[in-house]
Amino acid sequence: MDTFADELNYLEISRSALLGNAETVISEVGVPVMGVLKCDGYGVSIEEAARIWDRAGAAMFAVSEPKEALTVHELGLGKDILLLAPVADPAIIRDLVRAGVILTVSDLDGAKRYLDVMRTDAAAELSPVRVHIAVDTGMGRFGIRYSDVEQMKQVYLLQGLQCEGVFSHFSESFEAEYSRTKVQFGRFMKALDALQTAGVSVGMRHIANSCAALRFPETRLDAVRIGSALVGALPVKVSVPLKRAAVYKAQVVAVKTLMPGDSTGYACDYKAKRETRAAVVALGHTSGYMLSGPEDAFSFRNLLRNGYHVFKDFRKAPSVLYKGSRLPLLGRAGTQYSLFDTAGTDIQPGDYVTAPFEYLFPHSRRRFVE
Repeated sequence: MDTFADELNYLEISRSALLGNAETVISEVGVPVMGVLKCDGYGVSIEEAARIWDRAGAAMFAVSEPKEALTVHELGLGKDILLLAPVADPAIIRDLVRAGVILTVSDLDGAKRYLDVMRTDAAAELSPVRVHIAVDTGMGRFGIRYSDVEQMKQVYLLQGLQCEGVFSHFSESFEAEYSRTKVQFGRFMKALDALQTAGVSVGMRHIANSCAALRFPETRLDAVRIGSALVGALPVKVSVPLKRAAVYKAQVVAVKTLMPGDSTGYACDYKAKRETRAAVVALGHTSGYMLSGPEDAFSFRNLLRNGYHVFKDFRKAPSVLYKGSRLPLLGRAGTQYSLFDTAGTDIQPGDYVTAPFEYLFPHSRRRFVE
């Protein structure tokens, strides 16, 4: 029996697949790679992901939260760590600067805040404030607007900042055509050209995430930031072979027969149309399965798009796999247990099924295999 410390469900992660994906990307892009470690290393643990990237030869790391930066720093891997979001808390700023973490500047006031905080630190002269400047080219989250070159220039000219790079982020690099991404890339390059014309040495230029780096080579510049490609979970096809590095495994705890008209789950939203042999599987929202809901319908176009995907999902029920056979979900996924149609299989209590891994919902129980 395939068990792991008597757990009913867990995330099985292949180290060889992780390493293979990292090495494949590094070989393909031909520029330094930042291994992005957000979302607990895209669900496979930040420590494991950092060690894999280090072994594969990544040039540096990138994270999205201060705690992640300090966690990676404590691993002692000796690589630079870029925090991709600005920081406001003085104590956290001091801890990050002392650890040598590279901070993100999202506006001139934020840059001045970093300097003001460190001027009150007794060890400030031993801790240079290293930064990369974020440019907002259309993501609308962090960064100086791409057209405000003067503000970028003022940040570069601040005494006490060690400006080592400049970056932006694509909002739709998974798009079917090179359209929105091309516009953002053009805005970024225009801003950098203006800075360089003004005599500013901009440092490392980076904008490409996993999808852009593997689909649009011209966006690679001086470095690329690779995150989801590590676990092989890209939303679109790319030209290089990536392996799914993780899969949920969940145990069948019971097998029962539903008679025509029998219902399952809260609200009795599913009724059997025929005699159905069903497996009760220890898989549900608490382990991340089917946890994501519909996207925000913030525009009529998005509402139509959501409706299309709901229709597609209605026609093809979510499922798990057992010995290569697809077992459709019966009704809704439960909190901890869900029912699946076992037709055509000999599945029994104690057997394990597998389910797709959604990296946005890290699993607390992990098993690493080589």
